[in-house]
Amino acid sequence: MMVKSDICILILVLLTVVESKRYPRRNRNKEKDEAQRDEGEPHCELEVACRGEKNIPITLPIRGAKGPQGKNGQKGEAGEPGSPGIPGREGRSAPPVLRVAFFVGLQKNQGPVTENTDLVFDRVITNVGKVFNQDTGRFTATHNGTYQFNVVVAAQGRQRAAVNLVRNGEMVATIWAESIPYWASASNSAILELKGGDQVWLVLLSRAPYIHGYMYSTFSGHLLFPAKE
Repeated sequence: MMVKSDICILILVLLTVVESKRYPRRNRNKEKDEAQRDEGEPHCELEVACRGEKNIPITLPIRGAKGPQGKNGQKGEAGEPGSPGIPGREGRSAPPVLRVAFFVGLQKNQGPVTENTDLVFDRVITNVGKVFNQDTGRFTATHNGTYQFNVVVAAQGRQRAAVNLVRNGEMVATIWAESIPYWASASNSAILELKGGDQVWLVLLSRAPYIHGYMYSTFSGHLLFPAKE
């Protein structure tokens, strides 16, 4: 007659045989994992528990990600970073900022004149880029682009004053002021597309030649944006 200890040993053997037949894949994975561990390869394991009559632990090996591409297209080993790759081409540098602006005015009264005359300003407050010539009263565009100009004209007491805004000698706009019966001023603005070397200036008209100074009459302009290349 078998004793209780012998019966328990027999039951454990039978369970082991059944377990190996029911879960051969698990056993193969386990053997493979053990073989990898024997090789000394670094690895991680994830254990998943199945719910049911029995908690059956399943071990999944997790290998490290491959490192980034190294020199000459070689990939890094598993779990190890690769050598630094070939850097990409450098991007285009931002274009330089074009700085163009001027602001001038009259300190002294001008006129009268007997014929249309280029207006020369005697006070330069701002001249970024050296674009305004005080001797000629002309602005010269340094780059192709779109520019904005502003003109303010004041007439002397009980007189008329008028100027033409011209581009390369062609009239663009007229600014007219009459101080009759009181002091008066007028203003206008223009947005012009210019090419490098184009000039813009004011012409005092002989039919309304009494322009007032003391910085009541001014002329200014600046680059809005350069033309596309």
